Parts: sequence; C-alpha cells; structure tokens
Amino acid sequence: METLDKALAAIEAVGIVVLTLTALAIGIMQVGLRYIFNSGIPWSEGVFITLTIWAMLLAGSRAVRDGVHVRVDVGIRFLPTPLRRAAELIALVAPLILCGFFFYAGLLYTHFVYSLGIISQEAQLPDWVVYGCVPVTMATFMLRYLILIFRWSRGEPLPGGTAEGTG
Repeated sequence: METLDKALAAIEAVGIVVLTLTALAIGIMQVGLRYIFNSGIPWSEGVFITLTIWAMLLAGSRAVRDGVHVRVDVGIRFLPTPLRRAAELIALVAPLILCGFFFYAGLLYTHFVYSLGIISQEAQLPDWVVYGCVPVTMATFMLRYLILIFRWSRGEPLPGGTAEGTG
C-alpha cells in the first residue's frame, strides 16, 4: 500500500506542477500579448481554465492524502471509542461512494462527448479532454480514500488526527 501511495503522490505532484506551470506560462504569455502587442491567442483562455481545473482537482486528491481536504470531523473527536471508530469509517466510506458516483457519471459523460466528436470552441481541444478530468481525478480520489480505509483498518493514525489515539 505504501508503494501505491508513493507512486500516486509522485503522479499527483508532477501533474500539479506541470499543469499549473503550463497554465501560468499561457496566462503570462496572453497578458503580455494583450498589453504589449495588443493581440492575443484565442484558445489561451480555454486552455488556461482547463489546465487549472485539472491541476486543482489533482490538488484535491493530494489534500485527501495530507488530511487537509474539507471534512466534518469535529464531532467524531468527542465520541466514545467504539462509536468514534464507526463514525471514522462512515467519514471515509461516504466520500469514497460520492467519488465513485462522480467517477461513473463523469466516465459516462466523457464517453458521450467523445462519441459526438465535439471540439471545444474556447480551448480548441476535443471536449472529452476537457471533461475527462472528472473520471481521472475522481479515480485518484477513490484510491486515496481506499488507502485511508486500509490504514484505518490497521489502526494507523489518519492524516488530520481523527484516528484512535490521536487528536
């Protein structure tokens, strides 16, 4: 499980950095073209937005790993141990199920858009590339939650301090 966690962390880190820096370069280039040369590249805004969305969804997956993704756990800390363990499990399984739903729905929609062969007017990219971020990043979220559930089942402390013996 550690190998999967480290490999996924490396993929997330590289993806976040490459996507963010590429979006930043496109944004800076577009601002320079607009204000210095009074011109621009029509597709730059669409590509900038697409790259930023991909990067931020990958960053959300990374936030799950680091225990800083949004979750409601303040009440869990005050429960007796058996109830706390059950609440922790629910707090891990519920977002896993939600991400699974988003993965499935995103996969269906991405396949539908792919079958239409539509090209995004803003980004000049196939629409399936734009919408493909949902199933891809939801898969990373699901892997993150599965890793956390595995660690929880072994009694390891979870990131953010909600496991037994922490917080």
